This record gives sequence, structure tokens and C-alpha cells, in this order.
Amino acid sequence: MTLLKHPNDSVISTQIFRGILVPSVAQIFARHPVYDNIFCRLPSASFARMSRVCRDVREATMDFATRAYNIDRKLRRYFSDPLDFRALMSRTGLIISGSFALQFFDRSFYPESDLDLYVWSGESAPEVGRWLEMEGYTYKPSPTQRTTVDAHMKALANSEDVEDEWDDVYGAIHALFSFEKVIRNIHGLEDTRKIQVIVPGQLHNSPLQTVLTFHSTCVMNVITYDAAYALYPYATFELSKSLVVTEDCSERTESALQKYAARGFRLVYPSFELAENNPPDFFIDEIQRRVADKHSWRIPLQVDGLPEPLNRGKGRYRIPIEWQIETHYDTYRIDCLGGSSI
Repeated sequence: MTLLKHPNDSVISTQIFRGILVPSVAQIFARHPVYDNIFCRLPSASFARMSRVCRDVREATMDFATRAYNIDRKLRRYFSDPLDFRALMSRTGLIISGSFALQFFDRSFYPESDLDLYVWSGESAPEVGRWLEMEGYTYKPSPTQRTTVDAHMKALANSEDVEDEWDDVYGAIHALFSFEKVIRNIHGLEDTRKIQVIVPGQLHNSPLQTVLTFHSTCVMNVITYDAAYALYPYATFELSKSLVVTEDCSERTESALQKYAARGFRLVYPSFELAENNPPDFFIDEIQRRVADKHSWRIPLQVDGLPEPLNRGKGRYRIPIEWQIETHYDTYRIDCLGGSSI
């Protein structure tokens, strides 16, 4: 588990010491029922820092993390076989973002949330759609969509005047497909699981570039088949702050922002009281960023039982992405530059 630290922290020695704990304290971190009770009460950022105390505590945090950050258990809410779904992710380059990824890092649960899946291109959308239908989900086309994902993507491919859509919640997209499955919960009541399959805008090099067009930084977290990445972890999980990086003022965007405000995030808008109207330094503005850099939080996921990716070494799903936050008149925005990858 990659350590989480303040953006301005100096380089910290990677040496971890054993034996600095007095025996009575060391015993606490030798019994997982005891340290589980401690770690589960810590904010995500504080928990990540615990692994820097000493080797004994680090071993305890790593043990806790294998259970607290169990992606298969989280995915089981949507799929009967999470490993098979992650094999699909590996095969197609599919990534997860939105509120599901935020809940994974924050160890929280929003019962009303959906699962947002981002494909690399329209070519893999039909395969993902067929997999979901085999899992028991039903495709719910909009009034302007064809009756199958395959047919709709073929229609888009054959059209000469198709433009990307701007979705207030999902950013610049080429297409969005909705799937639903009705299940009965433990109380015998019907509950609907909802999944969106999102095809990035045609000018985007990867799903990550679409994620970087989201309304604010707290939802800029992604999960691949083998790791989870939080792009602004210190602001999001330590300070519960989210920088608004959209110029869109529509009612739907404002509703999405207020949803996260209700979940405890303080929204940070441009303020002329700030020097040169720059965002606070914990949003790491005007610095070229890349996935898994020192400002990110990366959690490796268990891959036992997963097949090797068919595309490993070919670079098919490794399109470079670098970005930075810029002040643009009276708004903040994220500029994608190219140069790194998930």
C-alpha cells in the first residue's frame, strides 16, 4: 500500500524500524482483533500514515488492508463472480470510477450509489454489455438509443455527424449505456442495482482523461483490475475538501456537487481573496501530475486467480496521460498534457 502524505512533505526515509515500541504496545499490534478495532476508526489518510511508524505497525496495517480494501467483497454487491468481472477488466482495459471508487478508498458505503464503468473505446462496449446481460442485468436504452449496445455503437460508427455529448456528471462522453438488475435484499424487499457503461469522448486518449473532466477532485479516483488510484488523496481523505474544476453551472452539475457536500466534502471554489486566485497548495496546482506519482495513493489489489492480461507488454491500454490544475479566468480547470499512464 503506497503511503499517503502531505503534498509538501520532504522526502522521508524508507527505512522502517522494528523494536521502538514498548512490549505492552507491541502486543496491541500483534493481535488483529485489537488493531482492527483501532484501524477501522481511523480516517483513510491517518490509517495510511500508520504504516510509517515502525515495522511491527506496518505489518499490522498491511494485514488490515487485505481485509479493509478487499475489492472482491465490494464487487460482490453487483456480481456473483468478482474474479470473472476483474478478468473482464483485465481483458478490455475497463476501469471503475465515480462514487464506487471513492467508497472503496474511504471505506464508506452509499446505498443509493451506482457503479460506473469506463471502457477504452466503443469496440469493447458490446463485450462488456453482453457480460453484464449474462450476469442478469437488463440493458435500459434511452429513447434515442438502439435496442442493443452493439447496434448503437455500429450506428455511431456509421454516422458522419456524431459529436460527443457533454454530460454534467460524467464529463465529455461518446456514449452511455445503462443496465439494471432487480434483486431481493436480506429483508425480502426489492432492490435495484444500476450500472453505467461509459464510452469516453472521441478526443480523449483514455478513460482517465474523461475522469479528469469530472466536476471536482473528490471523485477523481480509479480502479483497474490490479490496483486502485486516488489522484488527490490528501485533500479528499484527510481534509474532506474537493476542488471544483468545471465551468458548467447547470442544475444537474450543481445537484451532483451538493450531493458530495452532503456527504461531508467542503467544496472549494475560486476566491479572489487567494493570492493570484490560485487554489490551496494541497491541490498541487501548476505541477505536472501523473498516475501513481508521489502525490497519489495507490493500493495494489490481490490478483491471485486472475489470468495474465492478454495485452501485457503491448501498450494497448497504456496511453500516456499527464495533467495539471490551471486557473482559467474565474474558474479552475484541469489540462491534460500526455506523458504517463495507469
